[in-house]
Amino acid sequence: MTRKSLPKYVYNDRGYLRFIRRSRGISVMMHEEAGTPEFWDHYNRLLKGKPAPAPVKRNFEALILSYYESDAYKKLKPRTRSDYRRYISHIREIWAEKDPARIETHHIYELHRANADHWRQANYLVQVMVVLMNHARLIGFIKKEHGNPAKGIPLFKQQSDGWEPWPDDVRDEFEALASNRARLVYELCVGTGQRIGDVVKMKWGHFSDEGFDFTQGKTDKPLWIPLTDRLKAHLDGLARMDGTVVTDAKGRPVSYRIVAEEMRTIKKKMKHEKASYYKTHGLRKNATIELYLAGCDDEMVKAVTGHSGVEMLKKYGGPIRQRELAKRAQEARNQMERSKTET
Repeated sequence: MTRKSLPKYVYNDRGYLRFIRRSRGISVMMHEEAGTPEFWDHYNRLLKGKPAPAPVKRNFEALILSYYESDAYKKLKPRTRSDYRRYISHIREIWAEKDPARIETHHIYELHRANADHWRQANYLVQVMVVLMNHARLIGFIKKEHGNPAKGIPLFKQQSDGWEPWPDDVRDEFEALASNRARLVYELCVGTGQRIGDVVKMKWGHFSDEGFDFTQGKTDKPLWIPLTDRLKAHLDGLARMDGTVVTDAKGRPVSYRIVAEEMRTIKKKMKHEKASYYKTHGLRKNATIELYLAGCDDEMVKAVTGHSGVEMLKKYGGPIRQRELAKRAQEARNQMERSKTET
């Protein structure tokens, strides 16, 4: 059924149907196929305010429906929910009628290997399966003593050190060619060390002459960070209005997708043969490296970038992190030796 042909109070929701009657506080996912006798029986029960009998069939279709209704799913960030839905849709497509209790580790391992050409997606599939199978245990679809068959699957290793920092020649050429909005995004990424998804959401209300404060979208971590002289000078030349710092021509917020496309368009105009290779997220790595070069230790770097652990700092700081920390450590030893000699 199309939306126009659906009966009153029934809406499409993530590939399923949902009965919503706000006046009575009813919001129920309908797992039946639209137009079937089972669908109309469930619909008529909901109209009368009678609960539908719980589905007795234990399969991934029912498991997924239950997970979508769980507090764990509802508490996820919108971006994470969107990612989960994409991978859950794939699992639903291949295993909808399968009983979760009959899924063993080797089945999930084979699913992971089947997507080896896209290692990030393959790893994410396993992570989502861990979540689903944990929910299956909570609702009694699999026995607790059987454990979670998705845990322990060896994930594919990242094939590089991740996002590459922009070399000086790429940065110089980009700065010369960038549009005003792209240059603003660039300066915010380098100056704050934040992800582009957070940068496009920054509001003028976050900024003062001393620094800026906001909450990271991915981590929910509140941060207050002083402005660098360079970023402050760039922002001082801009008109400050209510709302986001990065806007369209009419002063409205812009999406990550639009900004990312604008950044790609500028890099296509550049003469540097590898310009398109460097992604906007790599500027977060530039900021991390600059902090280490300035003599910051791990805790100081985390205070600016919001990284939660040293492992990510190792990836973002790379060899420069090790070199700068080693220099500081050895200089401390030298100072100790000099003190001994002087005494």
